[in-house]
Amino acid sequence: MDTPRAAPVLVDDLIPIILESEDHWWPRDFQRLALVSPAWVSPVRKRLYAQPSLRSYRACGLLARTFTENPDLLSYVQRLELCPTADEVGALDEREMQSLRCILGLKGLKSVTLGGDLAVAAHRFLTVMVDTRTVTELHIDGCMLTGGRSDPLASAVPSLEWDDAIAFRFPNLRSLTLSNLLLTVIPSMMDRPAGLTHLTLNNVDVEAGSLPDICQGSWDTLRDLRIIRGTTVKMRDDIRSMLEMCESIETLLLDAYDLLYHPCIFDEDEPPLCPSLRKLCISGFDASAHTLRAIAQACPQLQDLAVLGRIVRISLDEWASFVSSRTSSSLQRLIVPAGTHRPPFTFWSSDEQVGLLKVCDGQAVTLANLTCQNSPLADW
Repeated sequence: MDTPRAAPVLVDDLIPIILESEDHWWPRDFQRLALVSPAWVSPVRKRLYAQPSLRSYRACGLLARTFTENPDLLSYVQRLELCPTADEVGALDEREMQSLRCILGLKGLKSVTLGGDLAVAAHRFLTVMVDTRTVTELHIDGCMLTGGRSDPLASAVPSLEWDDAIAFRFPNLRSLTLSNLLLTVIPSMMDRPAGLTHLTLNNVDVEAGSLPDICQGSWDTLRDLRIIRGTTVKMRDDIRSMLEMCESIETLLLDAYDLLYHPCIFDEDEPPLCPSLRKLCISGFDASAHTLRAIAQACPQLQDLAVLGRIVRISLDEWASFVSSRTSSSLQRLIVPAGTHRPPFTFWSSDEQVGLLKVCDGQAVTLANLTCQNSPLADW
């Protein structure tokens, strides 16, 4: 008689490896896995509570209650997305404020995103945070309010006031991203903490103050600057000042709405010099062959160049001439649009692009355009 085989046993040491092998677990998946056996509980909790993402005050209340009843869970939280919105415009009640204070009082956070109602005068909630010295990434996003709330009053407008008090609360901040809000920058009265390396403004209007003041103290450490949409033309002087003060910037992305007859800052009579710039993407500006020559002169170390938008007036021959001239001797990758955007619009067929591709191959330059299946800007 055959002896029945013993049921296979999962070695507990494999549980963390199983969880780390997949990046798309849903919370319901974690809940089910935690019921498999006691050995699953701790690894699952570590993943489940690593990055709470809250979109309602009810969710905030439930999480605050969970932390109060299970304080051992607090050590698992590393990142926080706190973006609650109320159904109606009005003041928060005491219970809602209490849950926010509990969550904003978490210690050891490395990344914080505030949005929804908390993006309205966001500086109020930044001052409520208890332990901010560990925060290295900060994102304020007003997109959930700019999408169309029923009350258009100014009190519901996403905004942030950046001053010395806020800057000194985040002494180890490395990445600052501001999206869909009005920004007021108050000039610094003293040297602010240094160390900011990445600054992104996405659809931000600078209502008052000067953009360079937001990273005062970090002019030597800033490496990545991205200005997307917003009042890019109005910020022209600020962007120029940033490039002049932050000589160590290596990546620059300027993405504007399609601005006919609005050349980029490199088309000025005296374009800013960017001695350390290695990656440049300009989109939405009126670009010509002169733009390419000016960029090559201003950015001697440039390795990756992307010129995109609906008003790029550069022909295939002009692109080929730019690459073959080796004016930009360090160039390694080039991203171009799908045609010449000047009346009349000329779409480049695959056969027509062969000539430019051969020129790029001859100069060891990788050529890509946005018609590729995989976006060439994915790693930008």
